[in-house]
Amino acid sequence: MKILLVIDVQQRYLKNYKPDLVERVNNRIAEAIKKDIPVVYVRNTGRSGKDENFDLAESLLIKSDCVFKKRLPSAFSNADFEPFLNKMNVDTINVVGVDGRCCVSRTVMDALEKGYKVYLLMDAIEAHNDKFYYTELKTMEQNGAVAHMKLEKM
Repeated sequence: MKILLVIDVQQRYLKNYKPDLVERVNNRIAEAIKKDIPVVYVRNTGRSGKDENFDLAESLLIKSDCVFKKRLPSAFSNADFEPFLNKMNVDTINVVGVDGRCCVSRTVMDALEKGYKVYLLMDAIEAHNDKFYYTELKTMEQNGAVAHMKLEKM
């Protein structure tokens, strides 16, 4: 089974990215819904683990109650995340969100290490530092992640 994993599209981070980021992520969410692909959200709560000021973006389409909190960069740092994927028989993870050089990258690398197929939906991933992101992107691709640019690829 495929899922769409939305990583850290949170109100407090939006100022670091292009203004249309949420719109592009929402397009991917809408596409996933049309294709009956479950949408799973991950949100950072910082090292403190407190929810204060770590809300998902106000304009983000929330189309499921599958929201996992994490204190560390990888979604797999949440102890409930991988058991959830196993229960859902997930084998393919389509990824959107931020930050491409950190939380996206760490989640992708962990997913690849655990045997998942990973597709990076490039039009809906951004990074605060493009230089570091492109280095991370090469590493993700060398380890098996597939980068796509067009919506119809999901």
